[in-house]
Amino acid sequence: MQIADLSYLETISDSLPIAGEVGVVVDAYASATGIPSHTLTDTNATVRLLPSGVGIARGRGFAVAVGEDSTAGVTVYGEGDRVIGRTKSHYFPNRDMTISRGFVIAIDLP
Repeated sequence: MQIADLSYLETISDSLPIAGEVGVVVDAYASATGIPSHTLTDTNATVRLLPSGVGIARGRGFAVAVGEDSTAGVTVYGEGDRVIGRTKSHYFPNRDMTISRGFVIAIDLP
């Protein structure tokens, strides 16, 4: 298919920066083998634009794996002027359980 009339489009320079970007990515994974085995993952991400022009994005993740060879993890990423993020994982060998959690906050200033 070929579209002939594209007069309503405009050219944008590659070097033109886009202002007002804020965002987060949260990835959670869990894996376990054996009988019984259980896994659980949960993620949440929100973005808010304040009346002052400040953008705030928040994200969190949680992962649990119970069973043989249990692995669980959370990965966080943020885009903005200020980004704060942290992840932690704990393995409990006496329970064959791995728990992981993480959070990220990104702030874009006007």
